[in-house]
Amino acid sequence: MHRVDLPARAVLEGVGGIGFIPLPPRRHVPTKKSSEVTAVSTAVSVPDECRRYGGPWKEEVRALCAEYGLRNLAAMNVVELAQLLNKEAELERAELALAEIRRLAGVAPKPVNVLEALKAQKELPVIKTGVAEFDEKTPWGGLRRGLIYGIAGEFGTGKSMFAIQCSVKAAVEGWRVVFIETEGALNLALFERIAKRFGADLTSLLDRLVVVQATDVLDVKEILLSLLKQPADLVVIDSFVSNALRAQFRGRERLAARQQLLAYKMDILRRMARVFGTATILTDQVIDVPEAFAAKVKKPAGGNIYSQGSNALLMMYRYNKTKLEGHMVPIDVPGMAPNTTINYVIKDDGLY
Repeated sequence: MHRVDLPARAVLEGVGGIGFIPLPPRRHVPTKKSSEVTAVSTAVSVPDECRRYGGPWKEEVRALCAEYGLRNLAAMNVVELAQLLNKEAELERAELALAEIRRLAGVAPKPVNVLEALKAQKELPVIKTGVAEFDEKTPWGGLRRGLIYGIAGEFGTGKSMFAIQCSVKAAVEGWRVVFIETEGALNLALFERIAKRFGADLTSLLDRLVVVQATDVLDVKEILLSLLKQPADLVVIDSFVSNALRAQFRGRERLAARQQLLAYKMDILRRMARVFGTATILTDQVIDVPEAFAAKVKKPAGGNIYSQGSNALLMMYRYNKTKLEGHMVPIDVPGMAPNTTINYVIKDDGLY
């Protein structure tokens, strides 16, 4: 299993101090043998929350818990946990171990009445994005933690600008943000302009706003896996279905493999939302899909994995690229009428 540990702080010269993390060379991290894990556990102080674990592979899991944290282990799936423990041949016992970890971490499924569920949902943090109609018309009044947002549209509609704007605003509000760029065309100067718009200096955001430029889809997977160890409040992937992904999975015969990889990345983000309350913004390109008795319809390039995995899916349009204005429409946003229109204006320092 590949892991990339993101440093907490890095500086990119000439961009006002924005945290910038180039990916290190890929490496395979060998999984410790059980005897090695046990030896480490005796040398490392094991927190009380980890000592409470009494399920399968007690000493090994306690040592892993001391390294990752109980709640972070709870965000893993069975295979990921088994890989870390070098127990891939014993997935049934790994299921028992993970169930006990989630129980101790307080994230195991439990029935609650609908009023309690509604109260918990309303208590999730929300920030204003600075796009007036988005903040007014979305059911939660801005960008809410614990949701996966799909933002799709043609080139030039403002998808990346909206993603950068949300990232900077979230960091200004105190959220830890990881911005993953996949297209190689990131407008770094825009971060600085938007920060000034919201009354901040990028230097003050170093510990909360980091940028990772991924070479290909494997990089993105590694970054997401690393975030199970170092959770973020907001994760942005711009774009979710990149040109690199399309180039790597060429032809219809590889479409199933591509969609499986997208489903896995979406599942990591879903678990992060469930356990940590992480919000995610996934920008996506669009493709023309012919339909019978109708003109071509533009749909997100990520297909059903992207559309169904997003908790709030919106499409951005700019029919006249000579005008610095556009609008969003909800494709599938719970609590939002499908005929709602969110208008926005494009300026040098973001969307309004």
